[in-house]
Amino acid sequence: MKIFKLNSILFLFYSNFILNISSNSQTINTNKINESPTEIYGNHKNEIKIKISNGGAGPTGIIKALAEDYLSQNIDKKFAIAWYQNISLNSLNLLKGKKVDIALVYEPIDAHKSVKEGLTSHYTLIFYDHFLIVGPKKNKANINRSDSPSAAFAKIAKYGEQQNSKKLFLSRNDFSGTNIKERLIWTLIQKAPFEEDNSHWYFKYSTFPMEALLKADKEEMYTITDWGTWLNAAKKMKNTEIFIRGGDDLLNPCVALLQNNPSKEALDFLSYLKSDRAQKIIANHGKEKFESQSFFTSAHQPEFENKL
Repeated sequence: MKIFKLNSILFLFYSNFILNISSNSQTINTNKINESPTEIYGNHKNEIKIKISNGGAGPTGIIKALAEDYLSQNIDKKFAIAWYQNISLNSLNLLKGKKVDIALVYEPIDAHKSVKEGLTSHYTLIFYDHFLIVGPKKNKANINRSDSPSAAFAKIAKYGEQQNSKKLFLSRNDFSGTNIKERLIWTLIQKAPFEEDNSHWYFKYSTFPMEALLKADKEEMYTITDWGTWLNAAKKMKNTEIFIRGGDDLLNPCVALLQNNPSKEALDFLSYLKSDRAQKIIANHGKEKFESQSFFTSAHQPEFENKL
């Protein structure tokens, strides 16, 4: 199966990104690099020897589950593991600056580039998350569930422009993995609302996935989110439903990177992440809580066995 199709387009698109967020953005916290632990696993009195930076997976509990399982299997290792919540761009920058030991990111092309440049090492696919296009039950843009992601976005843009709508689509606008995927889809239909100050229908709201989804639900906007976030938020959704899901175009691969001269602890934890034991934890994470539906698929299985 062709998992990363349109990579050449994505590379050209991503290489042209500007790294300054436009002045009319709603900025909360994702653009600020977080250098303080969000969670610490193991004995908090022990030295933190594995620092992991990631944005979207941490809130689902998967980093905690993996870290605690690893420590339970290595009781002789007298150290703690910490997770720092940052979007992929900031996670990568922290890793390059040797502020963290492992970055779990959703930008495979930029990750490959950092390895090629000698700034990071050990590029490894760890799991797949899956993007969804969601929106208000009223469905003003008349999206069909059989639409492709680009067709759905085209309908949203057309409705927003014709009706002069306000707050029709929520964008995180923060160069996170989710935002990069969103911008790619716009680019495929030759649209760039993220560069237009007068696109009133395109609402910029820079925050982490859960807060973005809750905001979209509250104000009845379309947005792109990930499956793990949706599962966690589903019971809070009052106005929102899933319109587009599944397929290669909405795959969200999470890859691990280490420093260019990694510690033995980071190398050992990466070996654990690739192990059958860890991959089984990933594939089953969330099933007990969400009626046999997991958050992610393992590195060996891009799609869920049963359609989402």
